[in-house]
Amino acid sequence: MTSRGLLASAASLTLVGLVVVTTSAPASARPATSRADRCLERGPIVVRAARTVVRSGCSLAGRVVTDGRVSVTVPPAGMGVAGDGVGRHGDAPGITVTNTGTTIRVLRAGHAAGNGGWYLAPLTTTTATTTTTATTTTTGTSVAIGTVPETTESAQRGSTAACQDSTYHLEHHRWVTALRYHVNVRKMPQAFHKRTVIRQVKAANANMRLGRNTCGKPQLTTPAAHYLGRTRKAPNIKVGGPTCGDPNTTNVVGFGNLPGDLLGWTCYWYNGRGRMVGSDMVIDNGTALATHLPSPCSNTWDFEGTVTHEWGHAYGMAHTGPGHPNLTMQHVLKPCSTYARTLGLGDWLGMNKMYGHH
Repeated sequence: MTSRGLLASAASLTLVGLVVVTTSAPASARPATSRADRCLERGPIVVRAARTVVRSGCSLAGRVVTDGRVSVTVPPAGMGVAGDGVGRHGDAPGITVTNTGTTIRVLRAGHAAGNGGWYLAPLTTTTATTTTTATTTTTGTSVAIGTVPETTESAQRGSTAACQDSTYHLEHHRWVTALRYHVNVRKMPQAFHKRTVIRQVKAANANMRLGRNTCGKPQLTTPAAHYLGRTRKAPNIKVGGPTCGDPNTTNVVGFGNLPGDLLGWTCYWYNGRGRMVGSDMVIDNGTALATHLPSPCSNTWDFEGTVTHEWGHAYGMAHTGPGHPNLTMQHVLKPCSTYARTLGLGDWLGMNKMYGHH
């Protein structure tokens, strides 16, 4: 699969053509007023229409790229952005956008056979995958579109016990310094208690960062995390999409009314050296989540397990794809269970690949 190496040296970004279907005419051949009008258009760029749309002479940085309901804002040259989420059932693909300065790379996911799901393109995987890409290059920027295969070899093997399933996918970017974050509880569900929420957010971070597991694996050496207290600042995510906003270095965990069956959504930004620079998280504030599972339990999902999954994205983990229901990083979570609080073998192996262990 194509590397996400970024070229930060480009001074500016202009979009001159989109995918093989057609190539735009030189800017000099079109009236200046027409070009200016086109560049003033700031609406979302729909990925699925890319093969038939031509844009030229306009900056892409700061524009929203969307595939269905999931959207990201194109970051400055030399940076990338992705959004990952976890759901009750999963019903939409996701996208990752990398701005190399000369190329906009878009990776989008297809529905897994019969399952759907929030499954973004992995850059590293324990099973073989293929990516279909198409590019158009003129005098400026090219746009490459990749499609994630709907199934993988490992996804077809069926359910495997957590400590026997070694599947994991990585995104090829990670933290090399401490992750400092705040929690915004302003929009949390009314049934939640602030102290419990903060305690479980911190515990969930440790679950993923330290690699807590029941498989006998040692503690990971992931860089430290520091909880900096509560904040009134909202996560840099528009929940209606959800849409990842412009990059920033203020990491916030918050709440919002996420669409569909989503339980959580994380946006994360990284630079050309594969280093994470920021991550924001929104947890759904509907009635599906609980900090303490009721008894009897029906159609209720564990809050701490959900946040553990989302911290996995913040640390560079991608989804496993379908067929791994006992791993924390599958794109859907099982209800009425706290299993996602502890990592399965594949979850631990993925984190260990990035951060190592004692």
